[in-house]
Amino acid sequence: MANRALSFQAIAVATLCIALAVFLGYIVASPLTLGSVFAFGSVFIVLTLPFLLKWHFPFMLLVWNMNAAVFFLPGKPPAWLFMVLVSTVFSLAFFALERRESRISVPSIARPLLFLALVLLITGKIRGGISLGSLGGGIGGAKRYVFLLGAIIGFFAISWRSTPAQKAYKYGSAYFLGGMTSAVGNLLPFVNPAFYFIFSIFPPELSGLEAIGVVRESDVARFGGLTFMANALFCVLLARYGIRGVFDFSGPLRFLPFSLHKGLDIAKPWRFIFFLLALVLSLFGGFRSILLIFAMIFALQFFYENLFSTKLFPTLMLAGVLAACLILPFANQLPLAVQRAISFLPVSIDPVAKGDAASSTEWRLTIWKRVMPEVPRYFLLGKGFAVPSRDLEMMAGSSVSTSQSIEIAILAGDYHNGPLSLIIPLGIWGVIGFIWFLLASFNVLRQNYRFGSEHLKNLNRFLLVYFLAKTIFFFLFFGSFYTDLFQFTGLVGLSVSLNHGVSKRAVTRKPDQMPTIV
Repeated sequence: MANRALSFQAIAVATLCIALAVFLGYIVASPLTLGSVFAFGSVFIVLTLPFLLKWHFPFMLLVWNMNAAVFFLPGKPPAWLFMVLVSTVFSLAFFALERRESRISVPSIARPLLFLALVLLITGKIRGGISLGSLGGGIGGAKRYVFLLGAIIGFFAISWRSTPAQKAYKYGSAYFLGGMTSAVGNLLPFVNPAFYFIFSIFPPELSGLEAIGVVRESDVARFGGLTFMANALFCVLLARYGIRGVFDFSGPLRFLPFSLHKGLDIAKPWRFIFFLLALVLSLFGGFRSILLIFAMIFALQFFYENLFSTKLFPTLMLAGVLAACLILPFANQLPLAVQRAISFLPVSIDPVAKGDAASSTEWRLTIWKRVMPEVPRYFLLGKGFAVPSRDLEMMAGSSVSTSQSIEIAILAGDYHNGPLSLIIPLGIWGVIGFIWFLLASFNVLRQNYRFGSEHLKNLNRFLLVYFLAKTIFFFLFFGSFYTDLFQFTGLVGLSVSLNHGVSKRAVTRKPDQMPTIV
């Protein structure tokens, strides 16, 4: 009887596989249409369901910072947004079926996030509605509501589940390493057209000059993807080893950079070599802000590791001065993108790089001057993110000059300024909700750093440092609320998951004193 049942199962599986193969063959042989791509993607999702059921949580962490898109879905949503939906559904189903398992709850962060979600929905409803243009809606900009709501849901998707202690650093490294895929887009000019399908998964948005929403012409060849790849490597090094571990030169220089018997642990002193490589590669994107964010992260990490009173501080200061004296006099011989990245320093650089940087600064200042008078108008009720699709098509239909690119940026709400990207679309209520969330998140990250497990000290310290640096950078230098929120929620959600909630000070009880008998 058992053999008959097994035979029947084998026949059923074989029949299903044959039917599926015929169906996929028909799709591949037919002309490529949106329907065929969607059908192929649906079959792919069904076949990967067993994998997702078991590994959806670490896979969500891996793709969180990836520059990857789900190309077979309408609108080509980013991979992190798709995995947030998948992981949330699976987690809720798991908690419903396994009632013995309880999800982690952090009300101090949940409240401001739910308040932000309420502000988003009310503002969107009043200011033109929320309808996706990719699904046939007549309003553009609704994708930003989806991004923001996805970032809010993403916090719960990450923080609900506890990360196994033995896998904490693997999961933390995977969270940051996903950003290295940003460099794939830079390969577009060097890849045979037969392999262009790769860029359906990893869009080449960062293969040249990268700006949010508006791409302006430039005489400087810039590789923005390398900057984000370098940032991922920089973060992994400091998160796993801290500054002490990166500058630890003990032990011989091995031929292989990785200790194979310890997984992906980087052997000494390869850590310092990779650290320098990250600094050098980051400059090829031409972003002046990258040195500022790296300097902030490094200074805060230095402070929290209490290294200012050690020999490492004067050693690094001396090494930095010597490197500057050796490199900066020859700054005008460096690649133009690198010269643009260091153009804010008092050095002599090529006029092309200097002019490109100056025009970018003037472009942003013009946007800010145009937008600042609108702040009182949208103080109580934000402008929202809705933009009539016909307006965007009309602006994009003509050749884009400098003045038109400014108009497009303003129309699309890309102000290249953190506070403006928050208060104009969502008004004062969005500002209150976001600052409330930042303060609550900082408190959680600080508690997990101070009272968390000693095993997670490096990782908890870096999550706090990176969160602080991102916050300062958002308000003082550059930010975009709808593209940055998921990074903030991801960091604090990861901290909650790693520490199984919010760590608290261990309470030590004194033994009861026996009364003295006289």
